[in-house]
Amino acid sequence: MDVLGFTRGALLVAETIAGFFVLYLCVVAGAAVVATLARAGRSQRGDGGSARTVPDFVIVIPAHNEEKTLGVLLDSLKRLTYPREHYTVCVIADNCTDATVAVARAYEGVRVYERRDEARRGKGYALNWMFERIEAEGMSYDACLSLDADALVEPDILESFVPALVRGAQAVQGRYLALNPQAAPSAALRWVALALSNHVRPLGRYTLGSSAAISGNGFCLTRDLLLAHPWRAFGLTEDYQYYLSLVEAGVRVHYVPDAIVLSAMPTTFRDLRTQDVRWESLGAGQTPTRVIAWRLLRSWLRTRDFMRLEALIELITPQLSLMCLSSVFLAIAAVALQDPAAIVGAFGLIVGLCLYVSSAFLLLRPPGEAYRALLFAPWFALRKVWIVLVVSRRKSETSVWARTSREG
Repeated sequence: MDVLGFTRGALLVAETIAGFFVLYLCVVAGAAVVATLARAGRSQRGDGGSARTVPDFVIVIPAHNEEKTLGVLLDSLKRLTYPREHYTVCVIADNCTDATVAVARAYEGVRVYERRDEARRGKGYALNWMFERIEAEGMSYDACLSLDADALVEPDILESFVPALVRGAQAVQGRYLALNPQAAPSAALRWVALALSNHVRPLGRYTLGSSAAISGNGFCLTRDLLLAHPWRAFGLTEDYQYYLSLVEAGVRVHYVPDAIVLSAMPTTFRDLRTQDVRWESLGAGQTPTRVIAWRLLRSWLRTRDFMRLEALIELITPQLSLMCLSSVFLAIAAVALQDPAAIVGAFGLIVGLCLYVSSAFLLLRPPGEAYRALLFAPWFALRKVWIVLVVSRRKSETSVWARTSREG
């Protein structure tokens, strides 16, 4: 085979592999659209129903130097419509050196726990420590809701979790989105990213019969689950670690889009860097992705469980920015080679990715700033690929948890 023929063959193989993942994303997005239309139909008919059971909740808030943002969350919790006697708010002041403890203690009814452990820093350690404290104190609760200290919640968030818990769900993820897409292009692009990863994908995956992921903010775990599967996730992506451990154990994470959590995103691309490094560091300082993928594959071969197979596909699906840039490169290569089949395939990839991204705008109708921020998408994608391929692999960047800078 000549060099040109080999190159064309390699290009078609690359497009086929990329096409599998683009098709997966389009199927998930399509399922999310169908689920949204079905929910709208049920709402119009008024047959949603409401659960009469009133579970007891513990709301756990890990906070590291969050004096500027914690008050916003605690103010939003004061507006909860859930019966006050059925939930307890606990703030974990984790290795704090600012006024986080004073802010938390200024709110009536909030329990404040101070944790000092410089050797074991990070949200995963704080959650493990708090869950053990709750059991040691004999606190009565049915489910535990974890919230980031820089978030705020809708008043009916606890009611929104109840129907799923009553139906037997052990792990539930709420809708976690960006609060401030209008603040800056970086925040608007983060809104798009979170809308896709934290709403379109979990809604579509859950609709298809698989498991939603745990997004790190606004997830709810039952006491029975925490006793059966204690929190042992301590990496920078502790939420995704725990989710994968649940899938391996056959536990499905339910998705509840009505349980809304919002969090302010950084307003400069420089401040996004710390957050991106932490979110993209699966495999850095923890179980490598290839090891988890192999375990999921073996588990699926043994059980033939669709949830495990779908979780494996989700795990190995490349980062969206990488897929977008790769599709553009494949299109350029196809045009340069003047290969009609490759040209059709490459532009099919681009169309599929555009359809996937547009699903977030279709389902959630963001403010105009999100549309205008798409002009910055090429720069956003290039820097994200650099972080995924280079920065997130540096031990100096991923060995210690670092707080993301945000506005108060």
